[in-house]
Amino acid sequence: MDNQFENVNTTPSQPPLGGAQTQNPAAQQDTVPLAQDTVPPAQGEVPPAQDAVPPAQGEVPPAQDAVPPAQSAVPPAQGAVPPAQGAVPPAMPYPPYPPYYMQQPGQAPYGSYPQVPKKKKKLSTGLIVFLCILGACLLFGMCVLAFTLHNQANVFKSDEGSEDSYSFEMPFDENYDSLDDNAFKPGVDSGKNDLKLQTKKPEGKAMSAAEIAKMSQNSVVGVSVYSTNGVLVGEGSGVIAGMNSDKDKTFIITCAHVIDDKKDYVYKIVDANAKEYLAAVVGFDARYDIAVLSVKKTGFDAVTFGDSSALSAGETVVAIGNPGGSEFFGSVTQGIVSATDRMLSVENQTISCIQHDAAINPGSSGGALFNVYGQVIGINYSKVALDDYEGMNFSVPSKDAVRIANGIIAKGVKTYGAKLGIEFYVAASYFDENYKQLIIGSIDKNSDLYGKAEEGDFIIAVNGEKITDKYTIIKIINEMEAGEEITLTIAHKNESSGEYDTKDVTVKLISK
Repeated sequence: MDNQFENVNTTPSQPPLGGAQTQNPAAQQDTVPLAQDTVPPAQGEVPPAQDAVPPAQGEVPPAQDAVPPAQSAVPPAQGAVPPAQGAVPPAMPYPPYPPYYMQQPGQAPYGSYPQVPKKKKKLSTGLIVFLCILGACLLFGMCVLAFTLHNQANVFKSDEGSEDSYSFEMPFDENYDSLDDNAFKPGVDSGKNDLKLQTKKPEGKAMSAAEIAKMSQNSVVGVSVYSTNGVLVGEGSGVIAGMNSDKDKTFIITCAHVIDDKKDYVYKIVDANAKEYLAAVVGFDARYDIAVLSVKKTGFDAVTFGDSSALSAGETVVAIGNPGGSEFFGSVTQGIVSATDRMLSVENQTISCIQHDAAINPGSSGGALFNVYGQVIGINYSKVALDDYEGMNFSVPSKDAVRIANGIIAKGVKTYGAKLGIEFYVAASYFDENYKQLIIGSIDKNSDLYGKAEEGDFIIAVNGEKITDKYTIIKIINEMEAGEEITLTIAHKNESSGEYDTKDVTVKLISK
């Protein structure tokens, strides 16, 4: 239902060598090192009597120029300075790790001498129970987080069809709070569907974000999704498009991924006063991620749609929606346009989007992207959901959203789009430098192109239009329906002559 763009590591500063800062340098110079050939006590020998009284913690240690005891003698008390392990090395401004001692090869680390065993403290029963409960809560929380991320993250597909490292989040908030035990029934669309939407050129004076937010309070709504037993399974946002000619119902534009026509869900519109109204699905077009709902309720304020084709990079935009659901109804964020025609592939759909940095989050899907004139120039759609990337958000341009919505309202369109049924790659080198070419990687057996072309063939034109980039063919197919025909110009290598032969092939598109 609702759902991925696209470090400099610094080495931590190393603290000074422990012990070197606290010892007396003069004392170290007079210290006589231990004889290296002293034989340590055998493993099975009885260690020196433990009842020998070690030097008191506060007593003055033996003179530094005295010969230290043999290694088998009782070690000094833990508070005393351990014997030097040889000549003191010259001071280093940035000594290497480890910070507290340097262990020589074959030498036991300091502190490994026999110690008087300490009595272990037992944990109280209450503490054990508390720790168990805390651990269970943490485990449950991690499971919920992993489940949520799994359902919201979508993987960006590269040209070759393999999974890339980019992931996109479809901003749609899911939760499972049961409202009641009454069975819900889906809404049924009825009445005239004769609303005709239009886009307008920018007009009037520029408005502040606060003015746009105030103006749109009754124009941007919430979309709640319920199961038929009354369980709230998701939330999104919507934009009031207008009413029919009879003024008896209102149309709402949202994202197709907010609804799910494959399941028997119930949809409700939530207004600024947290009131809900039963909605019906008029239709949807998954190619552009646009859906239209209707409610038998009037009194909303319809938005004005601006012309997104007049938008330029750098212009200020304001995003309004419900990130996190109706609890954060009408949240306002502001940013600038990063790009006006960014091709984006999410869930096997590739469309042109407005890229901007006005923050959108799960629950914002279907919300409005305004220009400074208070016109809706985009329907909030998706975002890059990666830790290393910020401010990469995408909206469906109003010129496409309005065109698709008009078709849905007039015809009740419910489509997932059409496809050719092939995988293709951008050619690294071309047999004809006058063309950009695509290489056919594989052909689905259900494709009408199967048997008419082969893997490795070039596609050099679509409906007579030269391939200028990898999106040429995608943009053309996005405007077509399953069953419609498309003409491809294919270049096939003749094995005997080594030359390429070209031919036009007409094929029918199939359903996604």
